[in-house]
Amino acid sequence: MPVQIFRGVERRRDKEVTQSASHDVQRIMNAEEANLSLFYELEVRDKDGRIISSRRERSRSLLRNFALLVRTLLAGNIAGVITHTTLDVKVSITKRDGSTFSFPSLMYSGEEENAPAVMEAAAIERNDNYGVIVGAGSTAVTRDDYDLETQYKDGFGANQLIHGKTTVEDVNGTPPDSVWRVIRTFTNESDATITVREIGLAVLCQGNYVLIARDVLSTPEDIPAAASLTVRYVFKVTA
Repeated sequence: MPVQIFRGVERRRDKEVTQSASHDVQRIMNAEEANLSLFYELEVRDKDGRIISSRRERSRSLLRNFALLVRTLLAGNIAGVITHTTLDVKVSITKRDGSTFSFPSLMYSGEEENAPAVMEAAAIERNDNYGVIVGAGSTAVTRDDYDLETQYKDGFGANQLIHGKTTVEDVNGTPPDSVWRVIRTFTNESDATITVREIGLAVLCQGNYVLIARDVLSTPEDIPAAASLTVRYVFKVTA
């Protein structure tokens, strides 16, 4: 489900073009060129750091949760206290456990470090609640997905992976592109190969864990015992 942003349709005066406007908009919305693109990179290395496999594919799986969070932030009313007016822009967001919460509601008191996160992906080591996450599920993605089908949790045992820190890099890129990456490395400390079939990106929002992207891999990725998998979600904005 790619995100596409376009500069608009040229305006004309004749009525025929006005009547076909909806057709023109649909044609543009179906175009391949996009202002915001998302890719993922997968790299498996053995215990000595040698690359076993590496690939890059386009992600088409930003979810409805992503659209809801971004739209609501753009609409304003971050504290969420102005109700029953045109400034009441709260929406219902589905958490990873399937329950919902109202967003935004970001008031806080005390020190600045206690301010609630809005869309934080930078999970620390061993935290498998958010950041880049991986799993074994193969069910096709839908826009309303709110969690991975079968996540590999953090740990040393069977069907578990040691979760490294999720890093959110600075925005870089050569003009006209602006690029940033969200990166995490998973290490297989079990005695058997673990096969990854799905990946995702979850964020911390108002103390809740929210999935904003999920991809089912075209080809599953095997992580042998003692090997590691690095997943990079690559965001690109082209002006």
